[in-house]
Amino acid sequence: MQPSDTVQPIVLLVDKEDPAAHLDAVAAAAAASVSAYARRTEDDAWDNWVYGRFTKSVRRAGPKMFEKMAASAPSGTVAVGRAKAAAFEPVSYEEMPKKLRALQVSGTHLPDGEPAPASPGTPLIIVNADLEMSTGKAGAQAAHALMAWYLTLSAEERVAWYDDGAGRASVRLAAGAEFETLAKAPGAGPLIVDAGMTEIAPNTATAFVAAAG
Repeated sequence: MQPSDTVQPIVLLVDKEDPAAHLDAVAAAAAASVSAYARRTEDDAWDNWVYGRFTKSVRRAGPKMFEKMAASAPSGTVAVGRAKAAAFEPVSYEEMPKKLRALQVSGTHLPDGEPAPASPGTPLIIVNADLEMSTGKAGAQAAHALMAWYLTLSAEERVAWYDDGAGRASVRLAAGAEFETLAKAPGAGPLIVDAGMTEIAPNTATAFVAAAG
């Protein structure tokens, strides 16, 4: 199976009566994605995917369905503020469980709001504000950025991120020259450039993990 044949499903809680803030939801999706990989018990489902394009699909679920889906997710439930997300092993679209496949992908737009304060040492994902991505699209791009950053860490650093930070992440927006400057700073994580399959043009820079400190 080729890397492009598999996708990691990420389920995002969308509570219409008490919606989470957009940036918290983006951070939760990213942290859930990498937490599922960090908690893996075998590599068979991950090897081709993680060293390929590590394609992700952020899907939304209401509170009851989210709790059912999260109960079987390798990531468990990852919470950032009021946002919750759960992520699964990569799978082909054809082999994806019907309940996951049935969840909506496009059109997930959570409201702007004050994001939850980040704990010290939590990796900060910078998302390109010029693109005005939906919550789902931004969550997938942030997850790409956090995974690319995680893969640069030593074994000890990976354990520290998951154990000490409980697999957390935070997100902020940056636009124009600020985004470009932060992306080029020494110690910044790999810059994610999108293939342009949905929402944005091909070869568009979308996100990265900011340099620590």
